[in-house]
Amino acid sequence: MTTIELNEQQAHDGAKLLQAIAHPKRLLLLTVLADRRLSAGRLAAAVGLPSGLVYKHLHTLVESGLLRVSAKSAGMCFSIASPEIAFKLTEIQAVLAAQIPGNVA
Repeated sequence: MTTIELNEQQAHDGAKLLQAIAHPKRLLLLTVLADRRLSAGRLAAAVGLPSGLVYKHLHTLVESGLLRVSAKSAGMCFSIASPEIAFKLTEIQAVLAAQIPGNVA
């Protein structure tokens, strides 16, 4: 395995990204969006949160570069920002499923 060293800026940027993912509701939103594009209203219904709170979490995820926003006739839709991020989120889900007690991998 190759060791990768980070410089200060990379470490700072990486920590910011991990903080965005670390919130349970944001991680849940990311998993819901893993393979689809949804409006904030549908996301709110999917995770059982008020729309206002979902918008705050979505804003954080967009600011971190994890999500992108696209306009459609009925409003804004949110999706994972890139295939690479979607792939990494799938890997994170697999690790969590294997590591958290009570989960069956």
